[in-house]
Amino acid sequence: MAADDSAAGYGGEPTPAELRDLQARADALTRDIAAMRSRLTAQSHLPRNLRSALPESVDRGLARASQRLSAAADGLARVRAAQWLGACTTGWGICPHCGLTLQAEDDRSWCEACGTAWDYDRSQGPCGERGVYLAMDELGGTVLVCAAHGRYLSERLDGGLLLAIPEL
Repeated sequence: MAADDSAAGYGGEPTPAELRDLQARADALTRDIAAMRSRLTAQSHLPRNLRSALPESVDRGLARASQRLSAAADGLARVRAAQWLGACTTGWGICPHCGLTLQAEDDRSWCEACGTAWDYDRSQGPCGERGVYLAMDELGGTVLVCAAHGRYLSERLDGGLLLAIPEL
């Protein structure tokens, strides 16, 4: 998306690349504002209110926006990756080794049992691990699930089936 294009003109879901492009432009604007502030503050002949017209809070705000854009791009990329054919379709994360043992804080997560850590909140959003079971409830609804979600569901599928998918 070019800088002069209207975001409203692009229908549908944004791509991670579009978010990263916007992040790069926010980073460049942050640098430009910091440089302009430096130039303004160096002009002792200008009134104080003009020399301080661009406080550091402006570029700190843009830097925070850039970080959020980066996090959104990473999250969207993870969602896209989890939607590949053959991925677990469960809408919540799990430790692929231990099951429901995830803890999350400050957009990071870790398994309390084995100590594996991720630099994003794995407990939120789609799982995306390789699907190895087809879980079917008593009404015939089916979902493709990974080994860890399969272990979890095997204890809870009252009247349903958990069918292993042979590896090809």
